[in-house]
Amino acid sequence: MTPDPHAEVFARFRRYLEMEEGRSPRTAEEYLLDASLFSRWFRERYGRPVRFEEVGSPQIRAFLASREVSPHRAGRLLASLRKLFRYLSEVEGLPILKDPTEGVRRPKLPRRLPVYLTPPEVARLLEAAYRHRSPRVGLRDWALLAFLYGTGLRLSEALGLTFSQLIYQDGIPYALRVQGKGGKERVVVLSPTAQRALHQWLKHRNLEGHPTSPYIWSHTFGRNRGKPFSPRAVEAMVKRVARRAGLAEWSRITPHKLRHSYASALVEAGRGIEEVRELLGHTSISTTQVYVHVSRKRLEEAARSLPDVL
Repeated sequence: MTPDPHAEVFARFRRYLEMEEGRSPRTAEEYLLDASLFSRWFRERYGRPVRFEEVGSPQIRAFLASREVSPHRAGRLLASLRKLFRYLSEVEGLPILKDPTEGVRRPKLPRRLPVYLTPPEVARLLEAAYRHRSPRVGLRDWALLAFLYGTGLRLSEALGLTFSQLIYQDGIPYALRVQGKGGKERVVVLSPTAQRALHQWLKHRNLEGHPTSPYIWSHTFGRNRGKPFSPRAVEAMVKRVARRAGLAEWSRITPHKLRHSYASALVEAGRGIEEVRELLGHTSISTTQVYVHVSRKRLEEAARSLPDVL
């Protein structure tokens, strides 16, 4: 395969996403793959490397049409190209007079409620994690899963936490300073669940963990001792534990589902949407709005409250 003539630009784009925008390596990789797809498509279609300053809306539309993908995937491709052209204009200084993605409408996505676990299902998940044949592994998996559910953090946010981000009150971890998307910082107060999980983990971490590692969630034994857990390993662990717990559709359960479960539980408990938005670190209230769903139990209670006139 012919090497992409824009490989160096794309490498700088990736560094920019990670270093200046604070994107996770996985997110930066997704942007980069989408940008490379467009570059390769242009070269195959027009027989020459793309000159980004000459690209217009017709080329963007033709590229999206050629992919024959779902509306969700098409939307992500468009978002990646929008980010790329903004970077090329504002950082690389290319004479791009108009962002070619501006004239392309984002595909309308079907409104879907986020998939989440109910509190009893989360309890089953945590119990299955704790009952590992190795007590050390059981404690680790239980503590991390309970912490993710108890804080609602994105996986990248949790795994990147260092001791300097802990906020103490009366000598006990009370909250976290979290570096979220786009480098935006927010304070997340620890729920009782998160406090208990963190307390148990730190006792183990301080006894067996690497003494100089700054990461809270880091390996305490083996050749990776002191290094933070990898997102891929945590995602695989969640599926294994969900399977052991006998949860329905266990293969679709991910760490991010615990974030959905956290938000859904708060809304079910009557917390205001603005409060939940702040805790999750959402920029737009509309992103948080998807959690304002009504449980079947509450619907049944509402229906039964109608006065019986028969």
